[in-house]
Amino acid sequence: MDKMRYAAIYMRVARTPRAWIYCRVAAPDAFALKTQQEKLTAFAEKNHYEVVGCTSEQGTGTIMERPGLAEITNAVLRGEMDILLVLNATRLGRDIWRTLEYVGWLGEHNVKVICLNGEFSNQEVGQLLRTKQAMQDGAI
Repeated sequence: MDKMRYAAIYMRVARTPRAWIYCRVAAPDAFALKTQQEKLTAFAEKNHYEVVGCTSEQGTGTIMERPGLAEITNAVLRGEMDILLVLNATRLGRDIWRTLEYVGWLGEHNVKVICLNGEFSNQEVGQLLRTKQAMQDGAI
């Protein structure tokens, strides 16, 4: 393996995990957004994550087509993050299956979702989505 390729691999493995913070409230509440951001920032600092972005938005969680999630999606496609930090799964969305599908998509792009309340991991999401597909296919 040539030295340049080895150095590139080492840099990816050795770098500090890059985290993006996502905060959402349904109704206008600047205090709640600020509180979410402070908790997530403190968690990132405690775990030695480099915060590379922060998205805060006000809007319903029943739809996934929101400007804030579009910003995160674009950052993922640009390879800018390793971790998405959220307070809990409902901040991403209120429709459980669409939220799980989005988290599954993030996992496919090597982005780990961390909910501060420990609701789920990317592996659990994959299992749930496979179970849903099996149910739809009539295997269960």
